[in-house]
Amino acid sequence: MKRFVYNINKQSSDPTATSNEVVSFDDYDHLKAVSWIGENGGNIDVEIKTHDGKLSIVESVPLDYFKIGSGREEMILEQPISNNSIRIATSFITGAEVKGALVFTLEK
Repeated sequence: MKRFVYNINKQSSDPTATSNEVVSFDDYDHLKAVSWIGENGGNIDVEIKTHDGKLSIVESVPLDYFKIGSGREEMILEQPISNNSIRIATSFITGAEVKGALVFTLEK
C-alpha cells in the first residue's frame, strides 16, 4: 500500500478556471481511498474520473467533501483503475483560498 499526494494551491485572486489532469500512480492499480488535507475557503469542486475521463469514480463535489477531521475518515473507494492513473477535474471560482493536497491510498 502506498499514498500519493496531489497538491492543490489557489489564491483568492487567481482567475476562475477549470482543469482536467491525468495523475499516474507508478505501478499501482487499485484505488482504495482518498482524503483532503489542508485549508479550503470554498468555491472549488473536484471530480475523480477514470484515466480516459469516460466514467466518474466520484461525481463533482465540493473539495470539503474529502476533508479528514471532526470524526471523518478518508473516503473509501475500492476502485480498480486502468493504466495506473485517474483523471482529476477541478472547477475553481475566484475568491477561494485553497492550500493542501488530495491524498490517494493505492495498492498493487
